[in-house]
Amino acid sequence: MTWNKRIVVGGALLALVGLMSFPRLLFGSDQPRAKEVIEQTCVQCHRLEGKADSRFNLQAPDLIWAGSKYQRPWLIRWLTGKEAPLYAKGYRWDLTEVPSKHPMLTQAEAEAIADYFEQHNKDPRITVGAFDVSKVTKFEGAFGGMAYKAHACLGCHQIEENGKVIGGPQSTSLVAAGQRYNLDWLFRFGQNPQDFTIHNGEFLADATEPQLRAVIGFLATQGMPDFTYYEPWMSPEFGKASAGRGKVIYKEYCMQCHGASGKGDGPAASGIEPKPAIHANIAFDQVPTEYLYNMINYGGAAMGKSANMPYWGLTIGQQGVADVMAYLKATFRGPR
Repeated sequence: MTWNKRIVVGGALLALVGLMSFPRLLFGSDQPRAKEVIEQTCVQCHRLEGKADSRFNLQAPDLIWAGSKYQRPWLIRWLTGKEAPLYAKGYRWDLTEVPSKHPMLTQAEAEAIADYFEQHNKDPRITVGAFDVSKVTKFEGAFGGMAYKAHACLGCHQIEENGKVIGGPQSTSLVAAGQRYNLDWLFRFGQNPQDFTIHNGEFLADATEPQLRAVIGFLATQGMPDFTYYEPWMSPEFGKASAGRGKVIYKEYCMQCHGASGKGDGPAASGIEPKPAIHANIAFDQVPTEYLYNMINYGGAAMGKSANMPYWGLTIGQQGVADVMAYLKATFRGPR
């Protein structure tokens, strides 16, 4: 065993001995005892206060923002030894290539510590509600998976895909990430990982905010086989969709390519290839709602079609998408 490996194992054993040297907590709400256990054991490896520091100066992940970072049920399972190691090669991969064993707590202790973190270790930088997991669509989840790979996340973090674990084991595993993280925290972390840990191997990707949101949406589905996807066409905006408003939007944004009467002869059409779709030839009342929504909202490239078709969702909003869809369905019925 090398000296580096001895240091890591020794630290874990010291934490375990320290934990066992204190009387067991009797009540999950015993905050003074929870604080005592944290200060006497957790701090031997984890930091509970301070600012972002180099990963190479740390022994274990910071708990400075634990109350904002973790979902309570997962944290309790982790503390009671019911979750797999997060780092296949150990947190300090420069010192060891084996995961360290975390001290195991009782259920009452774990609940008390989770309560303590929630009350005392909140991150003021996290905006509650910044990421609404209830609005993740199936398309966004799939697109987020592609963006996850395109931005090299797979190089260091493992995920599960089609029942198989794939990706680099150098950093924290993101298998079952949807059970583990508070997604508001994960979204803020994704905006600038260096705000949380310096020299952690994470990089600033040139992802747009919608791309980042899609990636977080994808991670929200990890470990969640029964994840409930949002269906925009079931939203209030679609309940009050107006073909009249849609006609105005069509004139403002769609007519330039597709033409005033949907014949694909708008002023921009002559200079682009492939040519715009001829809406007059399409029976829009028979086009699947999900497909039509995704085409308008996310654009042609996202749907495997021409990149000349913009993603209009950011411009006209969900109400605008609903209105345009209502106009298309009411106006264009295909050849008669």
